[in-house]
Amino acid sequence: MMTDDPDSGKLTTIILEHRFSGRPFDLDRYNQAQANNEWCLKLHGVRHLVSYLTPDRMRMICVFEAPDVEAVRRTSRQLGYGYDQLWPATVIR
Repeated sequence: MMTDDPDSGKLTTIILEHRFSGRPFDLDRYNQAQANNEWCLKLHGVRHLVSYLTPDRMRMICVFEAPDVEAVRRTSRQLGYGYDQLWPATVIR
């Protein structure tokens, strides 16, 4: 069952892909980022759902709900976070 309909006016699932350079990503950095980012996520109507980290901790996939891709792009830019790819997704359950 496909659950995201871009014409429904509901939030869209957004995928953000990021590769880390330098040191691997760790849980302390993740927790600190979550605490520091909440105000900006709310400002742009973005909700973080889940993140997936590769075993080497050098690549992360983050899943958001947002009005559109641009809301996540603005949030990332305002917080100073880079990303490799950002795209809307359709959830199939």
